[in-house]
Amino acid sequence: MADRNTAPPFPLDVDRLLLDVNSLFNPLRPEFLLDFHVSGARDGLVYVSFALPEGMTRLFVSFLQSMAGFFRFVDIKARSASAIVKAHDPVERENAEVKRKDFHKEVCEIFDQLTADGVEVKEAVRRTNSALKASGSPWATYETISSVLRSAGRFRRRKGVKR
Repeated sequence: MADRNTAPPFPLDVDRLLLDVNSLFNPLRPEFLLDFHVSGARDGLVYVSFALPEGMTRLFVSFLQSMAGFFRFVDIKARSASAIVKAHDPVERENAEVKRKDFHKEVCEIFDQLTADGVEVKEAVRRTNSALKASGSPWATYETISSVLRSAGRFRRRKGVKR
């Protein structure tokens, strides 16, 4: 097995490869096939225009499409990696748990106030949902509210309390 600290058998000078006057894709080369122009625009933007030989249009568009696909793939991978880090980040998990508990507490408080005022259970669930929707809660759905109240034991019959 080769030692990692040894130099490769054919040293690669990336700067020379990219900036060499004899490179095929060097704008300083006299036979460079692309005619391009760069001019300033506003807000830190620049205009880049290319003049291509007739037969190169399709190749150039194909190149741009493949680069767009490549960068779309890289973007998806980057977002996936970011989501994985967030999912395993203890601070993010703690924040999510705090938000969940606060939401459950708010649902139960609104529901308990309504039932204490004599509102029927089904109507109290509906009004709780409406109140949370009005406050802009992203989790305000009838099914979610019912699930929270069920898990908190609010649908169990209490002795001496009529429904």
